[in-house]
Amino acid sequence: MLIYNHCNTKNLDIAKFCKECGNSDLYDPQAEEKLEQERRKQEELRRLEEEKRKIAQEEREKSLKQRKEFIAKHKSKIIISMVSFFLIASLSIYQYFYGGKYSRVYISKLEEKCHYDDESNCKMLQTIYKEKCDDGDGKACFAGIFVSGDLIRVKIDGQWSFLDKNGEIIAKPEFDDIWGFSEGLAKVELNGKYGFIDRSGKFAIEPKFDSGEYFSEGLAGVKLNGRWGFIDRSGKFVIEPKFDSIWDFSEGLAKVKLNGKYGFIDRSGKFVIKPKFDSIWDFSEGLAKVKLNGKYGFIDKSGKFAIEPKFDSIWDFSEGLAKVKLNGKYGFIDKSGKIIAKPKFDYGEYFSEGLAGVKLNGRWGFIDRSGKFVIKPKFDSIWDFREGLASVGLNGKIGLIDKSGKFVIKPKFDSIWSFREGLASVGLNGKYGFIDKSGKIVIEPKFDDIRY
Repeated sequence: MLIYNHCNTKNLDIAKFCKECGNSDLYDPQAEEKLEQERRKQEELRRLEEEKRKIAQEEREKSLKQRKEFIAKHKSKIIISMVSFFLIASLSIYQYFYGGKYSRVYISKLEEKCHYDDESNCKMLQTIYKEKCDDGDGKACFAGIFVSGDLIRVKIDGQWSFLDKNGEIIAKPEFDDIWGFSEGLAKVELNGKYGFIDRSGKFAIEPKFDSGEYFSEGLAGVKLNGRWGFIDRSGKFVIEPKFDSIWDFSEGLAKVKLNGKYGFIDRSGKFVIKPKFDSIWDFSEGLAKVKLNGKYGFIDKSGKFAIEPKFDSIWDFSEGLAKVKLNGKYGFIDKSGKIIAKPKFDYGEYFSEGLAGVKLNGRWGFIDRSGKFVIKPKFDSIWDFREGLASVGLNGKIGLIDKSGKFVIKPKFDSIWSFREGLASVGLNGKYGFIDKSGKIVIEPKFDDIRY
């Protein structure tokens, strides 16, 4: 459903101009909400990836020899995933980029250089497995393995199992699919049913459920006969299957859907917040976003409204402030519901390091926590501040500014990624390299792609 920006009238008959105000500027609130949710999801994935890479870096040198031995021992049977690939300038490997995004690398050239630590990317690639990456010749690798603690997920002769880092199989390769370990148990699929195995490969919970989720705070959501409930580590139902949908427990509460409405239950299955909302989100900074009768507000953990549902759309709190939309414009509120920055902007981003990017009259700038511009709106595009720097787009090129708005790196690149350990990858004329924080090119942009 589209809505006119000027007067917030619903465009039900797909008219070109609004009958109320004559304006033709339309927006789709549902589409914007989905885009915002996806953006937050990707930011969270990037944050988790950065944390995992820090841990992986410490283990990489130690495990490289073990991985080489593992690959040499099993390369005739196993298609090995290469999802986290640190590009080394001196390394010459033949690469074919499938669809411009994913690499095909020959096993014979890869044995000493392949890193596969990134679980989140592997999960994303599960759906494009061998048929799209291997070309059926058995000589190249790309998809299927991720590391779960000290165990490695592999597919052998069409069935999934786990191996330790010495290459020893811990469970017979018989599963249709398997997932990573959570609280010592891993979800597995066998003949269309779901159960859980322990780290020795033995069934802790037999596969008898229609679907299942990860264990969280000692409980896992499972589906049986079309309804969802929660089991403990013995496989016994502690909350009977009666819900339309469920989500993981977090801080003692789980979001559930019943008869089309959303609420929260505790570990006994008792409703702490009754299912009366059209939509409900997870708690963030002590509050949860809710939708009721087409408007958005926030509730506390008792279910009471902390901020009455009066906004057209609302986003999670970041650094104590939340972005809101009212009558087609964007502003910011604090946790009491007080408007800090009046809804007057064309769009807005989350606060990061004390500043938030906002769009006004087609240009982007940054405001502080009082809602005042500290960097005037003059850019084509902006990204959040990280480590005191923010990427900005101007006249089709990307550069970096500091918190005063001064260019640290003038806009001359096609793309710039976040800094890690003092370096950021950049794109220029279809090639990729690295710069330091002064903007000096330390690795010339000559590569077709970079993963780090």
